[in-house]
Amino acid sequence: MLDFQPCTPQSCAPLQNIGPLISPRGCDTSIINLCSWEHLYHGSIATHKGNIVLRFFDGNRHSYSLRFQPEQLVELLEVVSRDAETLGEKMRIFGVNEDILHYYLEAAPTLQATYSDNYSDYVYDRQSLALLAGHKLQSKRNFLNRFRRLYPQYEYHPLGKKDIDACLALDKSWINKGLQLGHTDEEISERKTIKYVFDHWQELGAIGGTIYVEGNLVAFTYGAAINNDTFDVCVEKADTSYEGAYAAINNEFVNHLPQQYQWINREEDLGIDGLRQAKTTYQPVLKLRKYVIEKS
Repeated sequence: MLDFQPCTPQSCAPLQNIGPLISPRGCDTSIINLCSWEHLYHGSIATHKGNIVLRFFDGNRHSYSLRFQPEQLVELLEVVSRDAETLGEKMRIFGVNEDILHYYLEAAPTLQATYSDNYSDYVYDRQSLALLAGHKLQSKRNFLNRFRRLYPQYEYHPLGKKDIDACLALDKSWINKGLQLGHTDEEISERKTIKYVFDHWQELGAIGGTIYVEGNLVAFTYGAAINNDTFDVCVEKADTSYEGAYAAINNEFVNHLPQQYQWINREEDLGIDGLRQAKTTYQPVLKLRKYVIEKS
């Protein structure tokens, strides 16, 4: 029987050092996301013989995500399947990257795998985002140069406690515009995640950046590590009345990240056309394909 605990920085601490466990490389594995979205997806965590099981509820059904030892996967799938049955459901595992899909299909050949395009992550080369070189990134380079030309005295700073009130005010303005444009409930719910992250900043290992123009906050962003070489950008907000502000915060933040992060994960597009276009135009090196695995 699995003993699930709500996702908190303390309960999710084992995810910071999973050692030999096989784990997805997507943004789902980031502790900052697991904890800050707990209010919406009711994320919880349990362990079984050194393996880690995450469980979520989206309002309709439960889903799981596993960190496992390959030789124990057959047993672990049986345990998780029994847990789903106690909830009156069939086992459903989400966020399975294509490079580890074979473990599941070898352990349980009757499982069905479905590609989930809307929840596949966009991954970028850090140097590409830092330099914006080449013809394909010309438009992004133009936006950045325009911002620098219009606001030559802008200042970039790491996001700190002193910036929180200004960040929340900018986010509130962004939400009001989003409501007028018909943005989704999940986008609006993001405000709760932002407040949570600010309240647990150090515990979550968050890193952020801000841009000010004449003392006014015009953009902020933050994220956290997925692993030793990949960084997850969770939130990016900008005042669009400052032309090129999004391009500026994107570029400045990447250039100020610790050098160990070679890859930047900018998460999924959720099937939203505007997000898909924005993420695609930054020329990802790959779209991290994710699958949903279910019992037939």
